[in-house]
Amino acid sequence: MNSFIYLLTFFSVIYNINGRIISFNNKTINQNNSSNSILSKKPLILFSIENSIRNELKLGQVSGLASSISNPNHLIIFHRGSRKWNQQSFPDVYNFNRKKFGAIRENTILTVNSQTGEIINQWGNNTFYMPHGLTTDNQGNVWLTDVAMHQVFKYSGNKLLLTLGELFVPGDDTKHFCKPTDVVVSKDGSNIYVSDGYCNSRIVKFDSNGKLIKQYQMPLGKMPLIVPHSLILIESLNLICVADRENQRIVCFNTKNDEGNVKYIIENTLLNTVYAITYDSTRNYIYAISGKTRFSPAIGYTFSANPKSFGNLISTWKLLDKYGEPHDLTMSLDGRSLFVGEIRPNRIISFDILN
Repeated sequence: MNSFIYLLTFFSVIYNINGRIISFNNKTINQNNSSNSILSKKPLILFSIENSIRNELKLGQVSGLASSISNPNHLIIFHRGSRKWNQQSFPDVYNFNRKKFGAIRENTILTVNSQTGEIINQWGNNTFYMPHGLTTDNQGNVWLTDVAMHQVFKYSGNKLLLTLGELFVPGDDTKHFCKPTDVVVSKDGSNIYVSDGYCNSRIVKFDSNGKLIKQYQMPLGKMPLIVPHSLILIESLNLICVADRENQRIVCFNTKNDEGNVKYIIENTLLNTVYAITYDSTRNYIYAISGKTRFSPAIGYTFSANPKSFGNLISTWKLLDKYGEPHDLTMSLDGRSLFVGEIRPNRIISFDILN
């Protein structure tokens, strides 16, 4: 960041579903003020094509990141190897071009030491076609989504435990997805939430056995979710929140008694397409990242998750450079670091969380 002070004046508006203003703020933030500097000013490149770990790691497009619950220094990566998502991938939007592209030959799931760069383990070769979402649950299971396969997977180690959706069959009923993007699991493992997806506009809730319980959607007459791309679950507030990417907002649904009504919509003049969100339960923050546009670079955001100020913008933060295209982010298990995975260039960058 340049030495001079950045002053950003912003208007933060949080609406309920009826459009009533819940909170309205007009603030000036000094980006160099330590009280607002949530993250370190200069992120570090952890892994990239240029600094492949001991020349062993050939990192592809980084679609998903998650922290391992077994070690605070371990980071799990879901990447696309040599596969790139382009116009030839889905000729008719919905169906993957299987005749031209087979399964990715490289290992697509890596566990690495974020401090040393050591590869702890890797697997997932000849298994996935277009990796997307990744999360871990409190039992140490790894959950994955593949938008080409239209499926969601639960793994213990590299052993498949559960599959949701039908292979290569898109749909919008109770047994199908259409390019599912992310998954999040309750602390006790009893509830599974899937954001669905690139061609559906919903969040689907399942029990631990994969039985459908509930679908969360915007009410009739309201703007539907357009590419619900990333999920967080705030159980203390009974909220499931989604990065509503193309609507440039974050939408939070009420999960209490499966009511499913919209509790908060976070919108801000500084928000662009929201690619990913993650929840910091220690500090009561929501971190978000937006993609770059023709007019602005990719930006990171810190919002309040405190019930009294929910959705208020606390600070914005810059990524490494104006060329990055972030796709996912996650926080380290010890809460000290924030990791951002990018798809162009293929790399992972790290921020220290300062307070």
